Amino acid sequence: MGEKRRKLFKEKAVREIIRYVMNRIKLTLDQIKACELAILDNVSTFCKKNNIRYYLCGGTLLGAIRHKGFIPWDDDIDICMPRPDYECFIKLYSNENANYTVISNRLGTLSAPFTKVVDISTEVHNKYDTSDRTEHLWIDIFPVDGLPEDLNKVKTIYDKCDIYRHILLLSDSILGEGTSTFRKYMKYILKPLANLYGKQRCINNIERIAMSYEYGSTPYIGGITNGLYGVGERMKLSEYEVPILVEFEQRQFPTFSCWKQYLTNLYGKYMDLPPKNKRKTHDMVVYRKVD
Repeated sequence: MGEKRRKLFKEKAVREIIRYVMNRIKLTLDQIKACELAILDNVSTFCKKNNIRYYLCGGTLLGAIRHKGFIPWDDDIDICMPRPDYECFIKLYSNENANYTVISNRLGTLSAPFTKVVDISTEVHNKYDTSDRTEHLWIDIFPVDGLPEDLNKVKTIYDKCDIYRHILLLSDSILGEGTSTFRKYMKYILKPLANLYGKQRCINNIERIAMSYEYGSTPYIGGITNGLYGVGERMKLSEYEVPILVEFEQRQFPTFSCWKQYLTNLYGKYMDLPPKNKRKTHDMVVYRKVD
């Protein structure tokens, strides 16, 4: 009887594996971009209906200006929102597409100091990351907070957040994987230390630092929680709040009026293409569930 049960259990497991494999398709880079663009369209429509301000930023803005769409080798979408609009969006977001949902540390559903809208009908496999940040295809939504006038204080803010971001990334890294032999072996030393410090502690510290200057209380603002470019992220509030439309994939989306200075601060000669060895996508494989 025991042998019969084991055989039935094994046959059932095999059927489940076959059903799982057959009920999904692997997406091409173009299909990944189409899925992400559909999320952006949905978010844009929702924001317009609810008077929530948002702007293209980061590589997505660079793509809009240089390519009028996605950077050809890029595969993500970034937008930002003033902190008050950001908090409002998280509380209000809903839509008729049951596949889309918002995940955020503010809701206790994302281990990151920012927010994502994800397509839960997709499944992402990332070689270097095991976090909940890359389970499904997404668009990133970053809050924009106030910054002081003193550049030394601005630098201190970004430097502190950068330390916590590195600890957070180490916590989610996969042992034995890395872009170099040195990185692979250093993870065995650094990841346990990062886990000991704690992911949630890092996220809380980043958000606390980012909100130390209330949005609108100073003449300057910037993306801090994911501010990879440090003081270059800082913009004048008066210029940031003036929206202009830019073309992205044959659509019109808003960005801030100071986009030229912003892109120069982040990328230097932003209209020049980077060397071929720098043209990298996320190292991930994406599947879509099918009925």
